[in-house]
Amino acid sequence: MIEAIVIVVVACLAGIGWRRHRYPGGWAVAFSGDHQADRQGLEKARRTVRNLQEKARRELTAAHGQVAQADLSYRSRVSSAERKLKQLREPGRGLLQATLGPVTLYKHVAVVVTKSAAVEVRPLDGLDVRFERTPLTNYIYLTQPDGQMSLAHFGADEHSEASVRDFSVRIQNAVAAENRFLEERPGSIKTAEEDLKAAQSHTSAAEEAREHLSAVTSRQSRNQALKDALVELEAARERWRSLTGRRPPA
Repeated sequence: MIEAIVIVVVACLAGIGWRRHRYPGGWAVAFSGDHQADRQGLEKARRTVRNLQEKARRELTAAHGQVAQADLSYRSRVSSAERKLKQLREPGRGLLQATLGPVTLYKHVAVVVTKSAAVEVRPLDGLDVRFERTPLTNYIYLTQPDGQMSLAHFGADEHSEASVRDFSVRIQNAVAAENRFLEERPGSIKTAEEDLKAAQSHTSAAEEAREHLSAVTSRQSRNQALKDALVELEAARERWRSLTGRRPPA
């Protein structure tokens, strides 16, 4: 109960202090009905300036936001086009496709961990894939066009013949896809280069947003309504000073 009373008292004192700060010159001019019209006149001038300034801020903030959004869209389009072109020029391993035992298949390569723990990377371009089975172990042979080969072992107790055979077929399909990718790559690179140039040259939205921002800034610098309101506010503050001997805050 006491805490609640203290809170109310503190709030009241804060309100009184704020009002006397806004309307300086003594208790009477801050609170009495005799000076209500004086207070209303000062507050009206303040409110007019505040509303016009807030309107101008909202308009300027919106214009800045349009520029930021246009720039973000431009950078996003350019970055996307750059990534696509880089992926074509430097495909690397590509995305992970599947893993079985010692073999990991990526979009452009197969990685084999041998019995001796060596890691062998075989590009899918022209790769020959052969499956072989024995009672205890299944094998996948991956042979490059130059004759280099990797041999992957799959113990029958861990991987069924069907799963290894299916995986070898998946690698063969990935090889076929890689061969098509490489055949189409020169044309794809040319198209990606053209797309990048188009993305880089598409600056109209950003330019329009900046022109709009410039127009808003220019118009606001000539905002006669705000200038008139500021003049009236200064006159209202001066009238208050003449009345009370204290110049109130804006």
